[in-house]
Amino acid sequence: MYKDKKILLSKRGYIFWLEHSRVKSENNTLVYLKAENGIFKSFNIPFMNTSILMLGEGCSITRDAVSFLSDSGTLLMFVGGGGTPLHASSDLAFNIISPSSEYRPTQYMQQWIMIFIDESKRLEASKHFMNLRIQNIVAFYAKLDFIREMGISISEDSSKILELKEKIKNSTNTNELLLHEAWFTKYLYGLFAKVINLSSFTREQGKNSNENDIDIINSYLDHGNYLMYGLASVTLHGLGISYALPLLHGKTRRGALVFDVADLVKDALCLPFAFYSGINGYDAREFRQKLIGLVHKEKVLDLLFLQVKETTEKDFNV
Repeated sequence: MYKDKKILLSKRGYIFWLEHSRVKSENNTLVYLKAENGIFKSFNIPFMNTSILMLGEGCSITRDAVSFLSDSGTLLMFVGGGGTPLHASSDLAFNIISPSSEYRPTQYMQQWIMIFIDESKRLEASKHFMNLRIQNIVAFYAKLDFIREMGISISEDSSKILELKEKIKNSTNTNELLLHEAWFTKYLYGLFAKVINLSSFTREQGKNSNENDIDIINSYLDHGNYLMYGLASVTLHGLGISYALPLLHGKTRRGALVFDVADLVKDALCLPFAFYSGINGYDAREFRQKLIGLVHKEKVLDLLFLQVKETTEKDFNV
């Protein structure tokens, strides 16, 4: 019905996160019904300009509404309280429903397979992804006001950046790259924790607690990361690349490439904003709304499409 009128996924302006709502079709449009003061009100969803629809607690959706989303190419995510998937430890593909279409592009998938099946090319592509991650960290940290407000600066010639680049260059397998990734991410956690006087901060995934500042920041990191996973899924779906062909993460998880793509921007945007939101007293709803606003403002989806496409077209002859 709408297949000839689609807005490119990378150019779409909306990510919707709903709770206690009913999504349905109404007069050839997509709407959600929400109770306000005991009265149900109807709100339009501009589904042709939406990349992800996230349905949280107390939500339902009709079959016709799913058909609308499928026709428009919008990804559907069922999430739990606060935006974290109900099955947070399970495979990502279990929580994200991709629109059914036999007309996905083929060239990017074919190029990606040529990288994936060649171990030496896959290693070089992994290094390329790691360097793109560094590039994004440096770029975002230089231009985002809230990071400068926290007094944090990381440039191309920062000692830790230079050290990480050298480690990446000298790596002989992906296990070494993952160790270097963990080392650098731990450094970033420590850097932001020190700035906000939380030297005892440790990363705990899936704790889902708000007992103290450390728990709140961990919770925001979880919520933000899952939003990045959604953006990564949109990117891979839009390019027609299977989630099952990762570069760095586990080869036995069918959603593993989602992690690789999300990592391109997690440390650049989600990590610093989780710490900033924690010390500024944002509640979970404010954190999500402001992070989604940053995603749109900084054109993160555009960036992911560009960097993944560029990787598929890169010559990794070694």
